[in-house]
Amino acid sequence: MFNDLTLGRNTQQKAGLPVGVLIMLVLAIAAACLFLIKALIDFGPAEQPLVALVASNLAQSGVDNPVTAVLLNFRSYDTLLEVAVLLIVALAVMPASTEQSKLRFISVSVPTERSFVLEAFLRWLLPAIVVTSGYLLWTGAALPGGAFQAGALLAGAGILLLLAGHHSFNFNAPAARLLLVVGLAVFLLVGAAVILSSGIALAYPQAWAGMLILVIEVAATLTIAAILVLLFCALQVEPPRAKYEGPKKEEHS
Repeated sequence: MFNDLTLGRNTQQKAGLPVGVLIMLVLAIAAACLFLIKALIDFGPAEQPLVALVASNLAQSGVDNPVTAVLLNFRSYDTLLEVAVLLIVALAVMPASTEQSKLRFISVSVPTERSFVLEAFLRWLLPAIVVTSGYLLWTGAALPGGAFQAGALLAGAGILLLLAGHHSFNFNAPAARLLLVVGLAVFLLVGAAVILSSGIALAYPQAWAGMLILVIEVAATLTIAAILVLLFCALQVEPPRAKYEGPKKEEHS
């Protein structure tokens, strides 16, 4: 042990830098920190032309929340593509089985191991999650919230149902497929329908902008929740099977 301590101390001494070099490094780091602090103090408030631009056009967006106005009105093409990407991911992990297409979307069963505490807890928690999800969806027009937050919360309710063991989801059912595509379909339909009045896709008429954004967000919430639950089901790992060790040898007495 003493030999190891001696060798370790000698190694550290050999690997260490001279004192003069260490002092130079400390001075250089201190000078760089002082320079950065002075630069931050002298740096004035940055001009944010985009913030001013959004604020000046917020009244025409149909909502009071600038984030929602940007995501679903001023830059709605980006949000449309995000929903499309989510749908592509869902199609990539979706189980392909024509036999299950005739089964129901949600199946109820009795698990072999029941947790009565969890069941009682979910009876109170799940309605609260659904109501909170609806509140986030509605308040997204004026406060932080919207389709992505509401969809994620609604997906949490679905995952809790799965973890309780009473329910299972069949994403090959027609209802599940409708939920997966309704967000993108409604987005595209609204974008195409407004061409008749404004002449530009996804350029909502000012009088209908708030209502159209709400319709898109309701459909997007359902799609986002369904896709997140599908991803959870696809990423569930099956319990490891017992490793095959070959035929057992017979013991001879």
